[in-house]
Amino acid sequence: MERICDDLGIELLMPIWNMNSAEIINELIDSGFEVVLVGAKADLFGEEWLGRRIDESFLADLRAFDSSIDPCGEDGEFHTLVLDGPIFDKRIRINRSEPTLRGDLRFLDVQEFVVEDK
Repeated sequence: MERICDDLGIELLMPIWNMNSAEIINELIDSGFEVVLVGAKADLFGEEWLGRRIDESFLADLRAFDSSIDPCGEDGEFHTLVLDGPIFDKRIRINRSEPTLRGDLRFLDVQEFVVEDK
């Protein structure tokens, strides 16, 4: 990242680098963001994890499942999508989706969604 930014003459900003992942994810939840899991390593997660909202229940299940997994997925264990938050005028609602497997990754294939006013 640093090399690419240097090559492009762009200042690299990483405001949450080296911060505690548990604090970051809890602040995100407490701030009212709606975030769902949309991608995950297939060797770690079954398809039942896809589409789950990142909330206190998710974090508790994640800790019980495998406490070595970073709660923000910072080691590439999973990826998320923000559907709503206090800084947005609109929200995304997923109407239809299905889990899919591509190589060693599981994805939530979003087939139908709407953007709604709040």
